[in-house]
Amino acid sequence: MVKRKIGGGKRYKAAAKGQAHALPQPDKEGPAPPLHVQKKLARKVNFLAKVSDTASKLTLNKLSSGVSKKSKRKKSLPDLSSLGAALEEEERRASERASDAVKRRQRGTAVKSAKERQYILKEESKRLQQVLHHKLYREDPVAAITNHLRRTLPPTPPAKPPGPKTAQHVSTSKRS
Repeated sequence: MVKRKIGGGKRYKAAAKGQAHALPQPDKEGPAPPLHVQKKLARKVNFLAKVSDTASKLTLNKLSSGVSKKSKRKKSLPDLSSLGAALEEEERRASERASDAVKRRQRGTAVKSAKERQYILKEESKRLQQVLHHKLYREDPVAAITNHLRRTLPPTPPAKPPGPKTAQHVSTSKRS
């Protein structure tokens, strides 16, 4: 035997629920539209009702606020003291980026591909032409190169002053 369902099927429950919510029924005679279409229409009606309610509330709030546009526009300026610190930080980052760019431009001794070699050759050829056409280089090449090296190379570290002599190993073997 087959067990009998209690309470009816989903279809009957949904139909009863739809009638309880008073879904709009079409004016024309004939079969009613499917239940999913009726539910969709009910959801749309509810949504439009909510939208119109919120729109009317917003217009009431705007009218009742009584604050003029001029007073809304007038706002005190924020404290700009923190802006100076932020600008200094950004300046520092920019200088770091510039130094990183110089480091990136300096290539190592190992070049990975022929294309990279071609690029380096083209770049260095342009640089050589700039040097050869430079006014100071034409006048005195040695002085121009010396001046350039003084500006670009890091300064030599100062010689350490001779400190107290430490005990050195004295070899006991005599050399002849």
